[in-house]
Amino acid sequence: MDLKKFSFTLMTFGFVLIVAGAVSTFVLGLQEDRKAFYKKIDDANDTLEMFKTNVGAFDVMRGELYKALFVTDYFTIMYQNDKEIKSKLSNYEHLVDELTQNIDYLDEVCSTTYYKNDFYSKCGKYEGTYERVVNNFVFDIQIYNSNVTQYNQTNSFYQVKQYKTTKSYIDYNNDSFYEGKEENS
Repeated sequence: MDLKKFSFTLMTFGFVLIVAGAVSTFVLGLQEDRKAFYKKIDDANDTLEMFKTNVGAFDVMRGELYKALFVTDYFTIMYQNDKEIKSKLSNYEHLVDELTQNIDYLDEVCSTTYYKNDFYSKCGKYEGTYERVVNNFVFDIQIYNSNVTQYNQTNSFYQVKQYKTTKSYIDYNNDSFYEGKEENS
């Protein structure tokens, strides 16, 4: 009988160890998942901050371009400043490209529902902002190219080439409203 009691005790102890190991593994897995979750939110917050900074830089550069492109005597100096303006327009487009890189990551992270309300509300705003930036850029390039066309029609001696871009108006958040396009039209 002692052998049966010993066997039963040993089996009970083994079962308890197995259950304890399973619970321990489960709890450790939850802790790792929680760490990964908060790291992903931190990374997304960093990306949102970078996105916000890049949008600010875009707006500043847009203001500078408007000052440079739409001064009253711009047509008299358009040919002389062509290389400088094209360089500024290229930098301007590069800012849009940087925002596009931020958007790729934000699309991935923000498509998952998170339970931190402040993070979720931040995620809800980036799409409209990105749409506005791209559409503002496209609008500005169209204005510039229109001015180039007018300049070339009035000046046959010095011709200026239009700025080429592959970007076009977007409705990124699929709300049937082209943010940044209508406000400028």
